[in-house]
Amino acid sequence: MNKNAKEVYDRVLAVVLDDFGLTAEKMFNSNEPDCVNARASLIISLRDEGLSDKEIADCTQKMRRCSVCLIRNRYSDKTAHWEVKMCIERIKKLKGGANS
Repeated sequence: MNKNAKEVYDRVLAVVLDDFGLTAEKMFNSNEPDCVNARASLIISLRDEGLSDKEIADCTQKMRRCSVCLIRNRYSDKTAHWEVKMCIERIKKLKGGANS
């Protein structure tokens, strides 16, 4: 696995878990609404960071590449839950702050 992809994944995962108040185990294994929203936030943010579906699936070790693709393709800014939008925005701001 690409070292940079792992670093990006770890950083984004920490924000997502903090925002939703979840453990990684629960987020990946539960279909509760908060867990579904957290997974969507994670996948969309990792895609926005430039990771491929394969890299995301490799990092999560819980999701298959087709699952990542499905989440990515179903995401829409217009219909996304507000918690997902807020989490994605927080991750974007943190990235911008790190580069400043």
